[in-house]
Amino acid sequence: MRILPAIWLLAGLLSWQSALADFSGRPVGTVLDSLRTEGLTFIYSSQRIPPSLTVLSEPTARSGLALAQEILAAHGLQLSPAAEHVYVVVPSAPQQAAPSSPASPIGEVIVQSSRYALTTQLPTAPQVMTQQQINALPRLADETLRATSHLPGTATNGFSSLGSVRGGDPNETAIVLDGLRLYEPFHLKDFLSPVSLLDPRLIEGIEFYSGGFPVTQGDRLGAVMSADTVRPTQAQYYEISLNLFHTSALTAQRFAEDRGQLLLSGRRGNAGDLARLSESDFGRPHYADGFARVDYQFTESTRGALHTLVAEDTITALKDRATQRARARYRSVYAWGTLEHDWNAQFSSRLIASYTDLADERRGVIDEPLRQGTVHDDRLFHVLGLKLDTEFITRAAQIRWGLEARRAWGSYQYALDMNVDPDYPFATAYPTNLARAAEVTPESHEFSGYVDTRLELNERWSLQGGLRADHYRYLHAPADNQRNVLISPRLAALYQFDDRTQLRASWGRFFQVQGVNELQIEDGMGRFHEPQRAEHFIISLERQFDAGLQLRVELYHKHYAEVQPRFENLFSSRTLIPEAAFDRVRIDPLSARAQGAEVSLNLHPAGRFSGWLNYTWSRVEDRMPQGHVARSWDQHHAINLGIAWTHEAWSATVTQSFHTGWPMTAVAGDLSAWPANDGSLVRNGGRLRNYASLDLRVTRAFTLTRGTLDVFVELSNAFARDNPCCVEYTVNDEGSYQRRIEPWLPQVPSIGALWRY
Repeated sequence: MRILPAIWLLAGLLSWQSALADFSGRPVGTVLDSLRTEGLTFIYSSQRIPPSLTVLSEPTARSGLALAQEILAAHGLQLSPAAEHVYVVVPSAPQQAAPSSPASPIGEVIVQSSRYALTTQLPTAPQVMTQQQINALPRLADETLRATSHLPGTATNGFSSLGSVRGGDPNETAIVLDGLRLYEPFHLKDFLSPVSLLDPRLIEGIEFYSGGFPVTQGDRLGAVMSADTVRPTQAQYYEISLNLFHTSALTAQRFAEDRGQLLLSGRRGNAGDLARLSESDFGRPHYADGFARVDYQFTESTRGALHTLVAEDTITALKDRATQRARARYRSVYAWGTLEHDWNAQFSSRLIASYTDLADERRGVIDEPLRQGTVHDDRLFHVLGLKLDTEFITRAAQIRWGLEARRAWGSYQYALDMNVDPDYPFATAYPTNLARAAEVTPESHEFSGYVDTRLELNERWSLQGGLRADHYRYLHAPADNQRNVLISPRLAALYQFDDRTQLRASWGRFFQVQGVNELQIEDGMGRFHEPQRAEHFIISLERQFDAGLQLRVELYHKHYAEVQPRFENLFSSRTLIPEAAFDRVRIDPLSARAQGAEVSLNLHPAGRFSGWLNYTWSRVEDRMPQGHVARSWDQHHAINLGIAWTHEAWSATVTQSFHTGWPMTAVAGDLSAWPANDGSLVRNGGRLRNYASLDLRVTRAFTLTRGTLDVFVELSNAFARDNPCCVEYTVNDEGSYQRRIEPWLPQVPSIGALWRY
């Protein structure tokens, strides 16, 4: 807390200094990028505005659109509006465009807004969030993926970085970075995964498919989040960031006459330092991650890049006055190279070779009056991959096809030893002894291929269809009956009523094979299950109105024909050793279904204010032998609304999230005979109280002689609402039980500064 007055003092001094800042001689691209904090987005190429292009003379305008127009006019350039607050840099005297030839490629029109953008003219369109939009949103611990919780179709608890998407389990969402699928890309993953490996300063934007994604994306059952890393246009670029949760730095350097670029990024979590200042002794979490990328333009048609993403975590967590203790160490290493080549104006390809290395070590100790035990869990995984993607574009068609091969192998060493005395957890309970040990060294070979075609039949109709085939095989580990070849057809259609109204519809079959790193050995599952299978049906209507108003209505239905077993804790998800808790149960659905309706309103007028309102009605249920049972993250109603304001160097965003309470296990009788009298429980038969959280973020940008300083203040759960999380049962001296509802996070403030130059 001592650093907070210092940050405010620094902000005040820099505010005074900014009045004396000079623009003359600074790179034009740097000045344009600094205006992003004022809600302005400029689109240009490095050929049009190279790093060597500088401001010729001191402009009279000091900020906003007027400043950009003045410094560009001196170089014979001007701004052409593309959307609200989005401008393209073009020559002041536009040249006459050449007539389009029959072989000209299909264009993709990006309609950008201050919240999220939709790619038009595509039958399957992701929701796109830029770095500017992500950074403007209040989000706990500056977590990148948490920004997607403001989009319709997500179900989050406000703490975990990734939640359920349209009723699916969180592990049904694929996280992709620069073309590579990431495995377990979270810090502290066994402790509700509060932070992902995606540093927000590193991410240029995210494409979010909440369902119905094309065959180019596979391997997961429900959703895809594909992120691209930044590529600064300046010859040299630096960032230094400090806030309550993270300390980070980023640098980009061009070399070889701008043919290459080196990008380095590092981030350290400050949660361990904050824990030392806390009066509550809950443990010490420490984590850090780093990213490096080298780009090189070999020729005009050939580009290459090398990427590395590394992360390391350590945590010691305590619960119930240290009667439960857990210690864990995690290491993640991703290394991949890409080679892109344009064979001609219509045909291009991309090759990705990758290596992934994951190491997990977990230790647990339970030392309670009636329960004692230990857990040893060591895991090691490796993945080698090779992927080829190609694209062929003609005047009326786009054809994509690709191949992928992966070899994954690893090792599990697991041991659980638990002794439970009589009368635990409730009176009259029998003593038990749970001993579980296993060593497994699985290996898998996976091969995939896809073909995807998009056709523009006429000015109103567009079709997109694809076929994906996946082949897999497990070695050195038992597995259920395998269908070695999985066929996934998908089809989508777009009908354009007029320039403002579009109707989309899609259907597809999706498979998810259990990965080598996903064996549920901690719950006694020593076999790999059959692949999960689901079908998605989606229909949506979009309409653009005057004054920047956009409406989207979307209906979806997902049918899970095959679902693998999963394990949950009936009462509390905040236990340090979930598999040792008395309320751990196996859920083995016969099938499942998820359905919902989403309504999105986005208002982006030309003024300083913009806003959005998302409403979702949904239902997700497992079909069990006794009937349909709601999943633990089922929420019938969800509302996300926000208001964003920008004025010169100031920006502010206020968001309100609400969803109906998630299911909870209801107690229909006396628990004193647990577990023999487990009929007294009705799993997910009740509901927790509704969830609501108001969050806000205010940012002030200061233009300095060298670069720009952004100072922000953020408040999560501003009204300190006790949003229910878990149910805790305790036994009193008389032998009866008492129930207590535990909340999620309280009000959480944050403050930070970012210097970029």
